[in-house]
Amino acid sequence: MAYEQITPIQQLNFQINRVLTYGEVAGDHDEIVTALSGVRNLDTWFSAWRNIGQRAEQKNRYMHAAYAYRMAEFFLKETHPEKDRMYEKAIENFYKAFDVLHIPYTICDIPYKGAFLHSVKVGEQTNTKILLVCGGYDSFIEEFIPATLGLLDQGYTLLFFEGDGQGKTLKYGLPLTYAWEEPTKCVLDYYQINHCPMIGISWGGYFVMRAAAFEKRISAAVAYDVADDGLEIMTNVFPPILRRLIRWVFAHKQEKLVNHLVRFAMHKSVLADWALSQGQYITHTKSPYRFYQEVQKHTLRGVCDRITQDCLLLAGEKDHYIPIDQFERLQSSLPNARSVKKCVFTQAEGGEQHCQIGNHQLALNEITQWLEGLE
Repeated sequence: MAYEQITPIQQLNFQINRVLTYGEVAGDHDEIVTALSGVRNLDTWFSAWRNIGQRAEQKNRYMHAAYAYRMAEFFLKETHPEKDRMYEKAIENFYKAFDVLHIPYTICDIPYKGAFLHSVKVGEQTNTKILLVCGGYDSFIEEFIPATLGLLDQGYTLLFFEGDGQGKTLKYGLPLTYAWEEPTKCVLDYYQINHCPMIGISWGGYFVMRAAAFEKRISAAVAYDVADDGLEIMTNVFPPILRRLIRWVFAHKQEKLVNHLVRFAMHKSVLADWALSQGQYITHTKSPYRFYQEVQKHTLRGVCDRITQDCLLLAGEKDHYIPIDQFERLQSSLPNARSVKKCVFTQAEGGEQHCQIGNHQLALNEITQWLEGLE
């Protein structure tokens, strides 16, 4: 398993590998590479994945259909007429696939803030060895279930949830929150959990550490991968000079100029256009400046000394989303953690990308071994 170069546009190539990293359970390698090779625009991207999804669904390849519809939905703006339908098709096919594979699961949408928080419990319902899992900026929890089933063999019941701004919980009307202890507390209370480790995936690397700082029922925290400053991440999508300029202008509260600079950059970059559009969608904000005001709250500065649990910090040396500086900064900022294990995956071992896409099993093996060592 290795990260592949299929299209020259970095963000599109990463998302293709996001499916391929899960192997044949997620998609037919040759079918995906043939359909997506050389894709350079989002219209072609959408059509290619939708067509894969339709073919797979017709042949009852439900998991393949689910991941394909997920990718078809991925870059669609919230106003696109197909966005909700692609989401619904993806989720429908995930659960059809889980049923065919006899994966034991229970869906529960928990009352929360006048709406609902979406959760899925996977594994034996009598098992008290719980592992809490959340995603990040752009994920649906269902897409992580096939990749983490190996943890069932370690005796865990897996409890996945979507907090404010994620997946189905977002569709219930709840925008993204920096205070991840709130949805975490809701889940722990509902399932009457007093002690469990937690994994946060992607932007969830911030969420899990924030939750651990304020919610001591979290016994251990896995940042897969580390993320400690949301504003830094969301301005990292720009070239260095523009990045520094936007940060400076934002710091000086020049709202109109920030909006002008960012919207100009969005026209020039697929990654920037998606990241900012998605950000405004999940935070319910109407401009880049207002989005940055929200995302700057996603910082571990000032709360790290409250983290007293065992911590596992993961990173990829060539992560194009999250600056490696964040890993280096966080590892030295946990004075009261019970223990801190740090791991930077390299290109030589195939784990250099964000969340080790290309060889995600490296990260899962590291997480499994670390959790076993805590028992």
